[in-house]
Amino acid sequence: MPKMRFAVRLPGGHLLPENRRLMKQLGCTDVLGTEPRLSPGSEVWEYADIMHDKVQVERDGLRFEMLERAPKAEKIFWNLPGRDEQLENFCKSLKNLGDAGIKVVRVQHMPPIPNVIWRTYWDRPTRGGATSTAFDYDAVKNAPPTSKYGTYTEEDVWENITYFLKGTLPTAEKAGVVITFHPNDPPISPIQGLPSPLRSVEAFDRLLEIVPSDNVGINFCQGCFAEMGVDVPAAIRHFGKKIFISHFRNVIGSVKEPGGFQEVFHDDPAGAVDMFEAMKAYYEVGFEGPIRPDHAPKMEGDPRSYIDDYYTLGRILAIGYMKGLAESIEKTGY
Repeated sequence: MPKMRFAVRLPGGHLLPENRRLMKQLGCTDVLGTEPRLSPGSEVWEYADIMHDKVQVERDGLRFEMLERAPKAEKIFWNLPGRDEQLENFCKSLKNLGDAGIKVVRVQHMPPIPNVIWRTYWDRPTRGGATSTAFDYDAVKNAPPTSKYGTYTEEDVWENITYFLKGTLPTAEKAGVVITFHPNDPPISPIQGLPSPLRSVEAFDRLLEIVPSDNVGINFCQGCFAEMGVDVPAAIRHFGKKIFISHFRNVIGSVKEPGGFQEVFHDDPAGAVDMFEAMKAYYEVGFEGPIRPDHAPKMEGDPRSYIDDYYTLGRILAIGYMKGLAESIEKTGY
């Protein structure tokens, strides 16, 4: 039985030495990195810039093999002027990533608008007066469509995804880099007039069948699949080895229910996800991580806010809970 690999994302990122020290103190093994510093005007991720981050992280005894970012691809996914050049730059970056020992990246396919991750509430009360984000589609379903990029059908977006996969996977396979996709968040369509196709288990099945390859996979966000209203442990078992990164998250409600959903503490028994069964499912499918807590509520005394609601104290609580779940499974053989 493989041991679970834990990671955590903190305000300020992995380049802050104090964050890496905290990660080690929490018993984390991995850093899920983001984009390197880029030369002005360039979209190519250079080998030396990737290695700059990798060396710093690994010097502190943490593993740095997977990134929750990828080179820019919005022109490709939305068929904007310059997409062929962007595709060429993406492939150059893939080669450099592989040369630097990066094995997995997560591409940004969601609509290129500021509120790419929509929430209608950022401070809804939850347990003990902590606050968290929530989403109610009824509040925004009639929002005027964005006119910046034109209009799209859902099949337009699927055609662009196909163009991306056919253009990048030969390079990804040669470089030894897996390209993963995160569900649309929230998983409902349209959002501001733009289609959000990756919003169901069936949509991910379709994605994985476009260009069958070992180098395309899933950044499995439990929260998003719970927001869809699906059985999360069953979805984990369904996708199995196609899951390369996990976001351990819990919500109450779903996009399909009146009032929508709200993010809650990872250990909240009112949550839609049976978190023990979810952790057990990762072991059953042979998931080799890393796994990290996601979107924790803001707790009393936590002064650090972040645009994606990455609060520190809630993540520390979540890591302890996750490690307890994992240890119970590893020691009992569930």
